[in-house]
Amino acid sequence: MTDLLKDKEFLIPADTVEKNSGKSNSLLLAAMFVALGATATVVGATSIGYRLTNIVVENVAINGRIVRLTSPINGTIQAFYAKPGVAVKSGQVLGRVNTQATFQEQNQTQQLNLQLQKAQDERVRWQLEHSHLAGEVQSYATQLVGARQSLNLFKNQLQNLENQYLAVQGVDINLSRETVNQQQAAVDAAIAKATSAKADYQRYQQLLAAGAVSKQQVDKLRFTWESAAAEVKQTQANLRSAQAVLNASQKGVAFSKQDRFADSFAERRAKLLQAIQEQQIHVNTLESKLASGKQQLNHSLKVSQNKPNQAIFTKEIGNIPQFQAITAPFTGVIYSTEREQGEQVNQGQPVLTLLDCNDLWLETVIRSDDASRIDTQKPVKVKFAGETQILSGEVDIIQPISSIQGIEERSKLTQVQALLPTIPANLVGKPLARVTVKMPPPPAHTQSQRFCGLGHTATLTFSKK
Repeated sequence: MTDLLKDKEFLIPADTVEKNSGKSNSLLLAAMFVALGATATVVGATSIGYRLTNIVVENVAINGRIVRLTSPINGTIQAFYAKPGVAVKSGQVLGRVNTQATFQEQNQTQQLNLQLQKAQDERVRWQLEHSHLAGEVQSYATQLVGARQSLNLFKNQLQNLENQYLAVQGVDINLSRETVNQQQAAVDAAIAKATSAKADYQRYQQLLAAGAVSKQQVDKLRFTWESAAAEVKQTQANLRSAQAVLNASQKGVAFSKQDRFADSFAERRAKLLQAIQEQQIHVNTLESKLASGKQQLNHSLKVSQNKPNQAIFTKEIGNIPQFQAITAPFTGVIYSTEREQGEQVNQGQPVLTLLDCNDLWLETVIRSDDASRIDTQKPVKVKFAGETQILSGEVDIIQPISSIQGIEERSKLTQVQALLPTIPANLVGKPLARVTVKMPPPPAHTQSQRFCGLGHTATLTFSKK
């Protein structure tokens, strides 16, 4: 626009500039108004297009769930700790209500308290004894497992030793049997030799009688025969000795060349047998102690079951009017208080209101026809007042209502809504709908003194169907 005006001024003669300055200014203003009008037309068209596809609702307030706590009994508020804007935890005591008890009720309470204390003392004593017995039983069970493992170890060692002994004994028996065989062969050879020598001697003796040989030759053969007979006796003696060794080896009495091993085996075997016997006695003792401990533990449980139940005394004491606490049913923020310390209250009368900061939503009232055009499947754009970031929410409830009185009646009936939405003046008397939106946490969500953002406003942009 400025460039066009400059071009136009360039075409005007120099001597007529001052003359036509007033006229040029008028043309410039006219051109500017035309440009502004065009811009406004474009912006207006864009805004209209945006409104055709979206529903924008401003000043939508954050609402939240509240719970009204009432007095549990008739009496006087003895202590009241609740202050608006204070964060409390679930189970936290917010106040105490006292009721005046009669002398008989006070005496009954005192007696029940004494019985309860006695029952508690007995319970503590039983728990200590029971814990001690349970510890002993567990200790015996652990020791028994270890003792049985040691017993099995000793038995395995004895079995391995005996297997080794049998292996060595088998080798010795085989050696002794081989020696017996050798000696038997020697005996057989000696007998054969002696028999042959005897036959030669007898034959030559006959020849001597006939004068065929000399007496010297006969004496020599007789000496040979006698030597062979002596060798037979020697080999037979050796055979008997070898047979004796074999018999001894087979009976496990001794080893021919391994007496040291036999002595070592006997000593080790005796020690293992003694260890097994002692360990078996230890195992038997632990088994007896474990069985006795379990029996005592079961008896302790039965005795405990027959003792007075603390819950009975506690329940009886609780049935007597006395101090009763007002506790927070959930974690939240004190929204409002309706009583003060020292006030008289009746059972069921409201005492305070608790706000649930984990159950907040955005709520507004719009025309029913607008509500019917909302696309509930698409997210809702949420822009909190004073914030630039646009967050995403989702439609939770669309509920038709006839008037603000309907909202008030529903709120009084359910007692779950902290704020009542207002109906704009231009919507009074028209079909309306209540719309709630699940929202992301507001900026003041963690600030209890600001009631977690309750009442803070936002602009909602709904997509149309």
